[in-house]
Amino acid sequence: MICVADSGSTKTDWRVVDLENEARIDFHTIGLNPFFVSENLIAQTVAEAKPDSIGEQVEAVYFYGAGCSSPRRNVVIEKGLRGVFPNARIEVYHDLLGAARACCQHSEGIASILGTGSNSCHYNGEEIVDNVTNLGYVLGDEGSGGHIGKELIRARSYREMPKEIEADFDVTFTYEHEDVLQSVYHNPLPNRFLASFAPFCGKHRDHPFMQGVLRHVFKSFVTKHLLKYDAADLPHHFLGSIAQEFEPELAQVLKEHGLTIGTVIKKPIELLTQFHREAHGI
Repeated sequence: MICVADSGSTKTDWRVVDLENEARIDFHTIGLNPFFVSENLIAQTVAEAKPDSIGEQVEAVYFYGAGCSSPRRNVVIEKGLRGVFPNARIEVYHDLLGAARACCQHSEGIASILGTGSNSCHYNGEEIVDNVTNLGYVLGDEGSGGHIGKELIRARSYREMPKEIEADFDVTFTYEHEDVLQSVYHNPLPNRFLASFAPFCGKHRDHPFMQGVLRHVFKSFVTKHLLKYDAADLPHHFLGSIAQEFEPELAQVLKEHGLTIGTVIKKPIELLTQFHREAHGI
């Protein structure tokens, strides 16, 4: 048996596969970001969520997670999982490598994440060889749900939102101005708060104003990140809820910059499992 996990800051998708009979078990836990969880909490969370019978049968665990960007942080995940899968080889990787392996498999390409936040990399078919710096939700995260949220909040606050959109915005979001500032500057997880406005953009996606917002955020991502790889001949793959929801608008912006869109998926667990099944010769 092998176990593959894809962990964001809010949720982790787990898939256990029996390589002999193709049986599959899926389960879910909270996000296990080593910035925020201890090894004891990891062990307790996974032990409570997994089926009782599989712990000792798993021979390898492949964990891809947000925040898993250094050996010091990755060891927190490894130690936590060791208590649940005592006989397994445990490998912990950054979620960006998970996106690249899922979308590109063993081929060269540019892999990007467009979800709550954003990130990108040049993958050579085996490893990440280049990564334009990710500055996070305050200074960066271009093209993300958080970026869309910031544009909508700005437009409403600066009286730049069309009246028909503004009316529905005020009904949908009943925050006072002070509530928004509190959520962005003082409350936990401001990136998720900002990204929570993105579905409103989808609701009105055909309106010229929203088309302008989408064009702006995706153009920012393309010019500040993708064009820096100087890889117009490579396919550009995307992972995440924003990429999937707004694929037509994203593809159009890429086309205008001479880039070709490749695979677009919301979650990587299926393709990551395929990657590791093939690595085991299945």
